[in-house]
Amino acid sequence: MKNKGLKKGILSGLIALFLLFSFGVKAQSLTGTRGLIKAPTARMYESGTLAIGMGYVPAKFFKRTFNDWYGREQLQGVRTGNAGLTTFITVNPLPFMELMFRYTHELNMRVNPQTTYFPDRMFTARFKLLNERKNIPAIVLGLQDISELLVLTTGGSNFSSAYFVGSKNFNIGNFNIDSSLGYAFGFKNFPARDFKGFFGGVELKYDQFEKAQLLIDYDTISLNFGLQGFLFNRIHTVLGIMDFEPMFILAYRYKI
Repeated sequence: MKNKGLKKGILSGLIALFLLFSFGVKAQSLTGTRGLIKAPTARMYESGTLAIGMGYVPAKFFKRTFNDWYGREQLQGVRTGNAGLTTFITVNPLPFMELMFRYTHELNMRVNPQTTYFPDRMFTARFKLLNERKNIPAIVLGLQDISELLVLTTGGSNFSSAYFVGSKNFNIGNFNIDSSLGYAFGFKNFPARDFKGFFGGVELKYDQFEKAQLLIDYDTISLNFGLQGFLFNRIHTVLGIMDFEPMFILAYRYKI
């Protein structure tokens, strides 16, 4: 009973601290690019913005990213019960371009010749095709995990997907709603692995309580919820759940 009370107290304290120091900010998704919990959006940072961060992927959703180098066992794509950690660097060199490099590491796995394991590496490029106008949403084309598309690897892409996504901002009463809807697909030798089909969600802000935003998204697999904020004008945080499994995102953002 004491342990349960202690856990509830710690959780309440973290939430209170989160709300106290946070204020309005556009979301950074678990994938490492701009987005909601996991689903991408058509939002981009200002040109010259650099973000460095990490995200915790629940074991329920994390799939092993490698095979046994000696062909003894098929491992890639298997859920092993381990969670994962994504670490990323995202940069906007131009107002219409976002580039991201990411390591995806399976927790509880040692990186050494005996395990034949090395964290998955991937590149993502996103391009804004349309800016948002009064009656027109912003539109972005995303190319995620483009190693095979650039002929850097063959059969080694674990998170590949191409997608179009649109985002439109609405004000309804005291609520500001930033809504997004997209479609992910594969083509030729670039299969849809991480996203496939329709996805979308909203970032919801209440005018009388601007220190936190509610995130809701559907990432083609699960319905996810989270609270986000920005600490000390630099650190972006998200605390949430993916199909009732806890997750978090922590990123440091800097204007170059």
